Order: sequence, then C-alpha cells, then structure tokens
Amino acid sequence: MSTSDQTSNTPGPDQSDSAAAPIRHSAWTTRQNIARAIWMAVAKPLWKYFPSLRVPLLRLFGAKVGKNCRFASTSEVTIPWNLVMGDDCDIGHRVLLYNLGVITLGDGVVIDYHAHLCAGTHDFTDPRFPLLTPPITIGPRTFIGIDSYLAPGVTLGADCRVWPRSSLYRSFPDSTVIQGNPARAVTELRPPIGSTSEEQLNAGG
Repeated sequence: MSTSDQTSNTPGPDQSDSAAAPIRHSAWTTRQNIARAIWMAVAKPLWKYFPSLRVPLLRLFGAKVGKNCRFASTSEVTIPWNLVMGDDCDIGHRVLLYNLGVITLGDGVVIDYHAHLCAGTHDFTDPRFPLLTPPITIGPRTFIGIDSYLAPGVTLGADCRVWPRSSLYRSFPDSTVIQGNPARAVTELRPPIGSTSEEQLNAGG
C-alpha cells in the first residue's frame, strides 16, 4: 500500500472543524443556577425532616402556593419558582414535579404516590439539543393516580380522574376519566347530585 493510500482518509483541518459538535449553551442564568444549588444543598434537607417548613420554603424560593397544601416528605419539586398551586392540594410520596417549565395546579388537586409531572424535554431534531419547557396545567379537583406520567404540555380540565399507571401525552377536557398507556378517555364523570348539570341531564337537557 502506498503512502498516499494510507493517508487518503485522514481528515484535514477543514473537515475536523465541520465535524465538531455544535456548541450548547445553558438554559439557565447564573442567578438561577445559584438558586438551584442552594435549593438542592440547603432547602431540600430541611424539606425532608421539617414538614412545617415545606410550604414556607417553596414560597421563599418563589413558588405561589395556596392555603392548606400538603407535601409528603419524599415528594420533589425541581424548580420552586415554576410552581403555582391553589388551595387544598395534596402531593403524595415520591411524586416528582419536574417543573423546568411552569406547573400549575388548581384548588383541591390530589397527586398520588410516584406520579411524575414532566414539564421539561429537549428538541431532538436540533443538534444543539436545546431545552424545551412546555407548561403543565391541572384543573381544580383533579385526581392523578399512582405512578402516572404527564408529558410536557399536558393540560387537564377540572374534575378529571387519572387511573393509576396511566401515561398522558395529550390534554383532556373537564370531568374526564383517563386510563392507559397512551392514555385515553374512558368515560365522563356524572355531575354531583343536586347540581344544575344533574337536573339538566335527568331532563334530557
């Protein structure tokens, strides 16, 4: 084999530059990175062992949390300032609110054990792999069952019921019972007895 044959496949300077990986930039400001570091190093240990400090800590770091909200000791909030909650919400054990984007919970939302609300992903079609943060919004009185997954950008209306281990990749309207992977609507909740909607239903309205 000649010397020219041995070196013919060696990339030149221009080829090496063109094959270089695209430059990636952090999606977070320096201030946000510092706040996240403090949250992880200082606030989260306090969160685990002092129940009375959980909501005050969230508010201190910028969360908007209503009255009478409860968080289990093993629940996790990734970015406190991206959390908006109404009153009387209940967040169970091992729930992960991965709120790189804003997660909004209406009054009376219950999220059961091991559920994962994921408001963050990446653009896989872009070689720079930029962060995407579509928000998740949960309407009042909605229940999220054990080990369920909500993908970025999902919106649920009021009074929805999500069966355990369901995986939601799209949004659903009010009063929907949701089940499966991928999740689908299986029925609608009947209105509460005595409500105007119940009277209209019985009358055929």
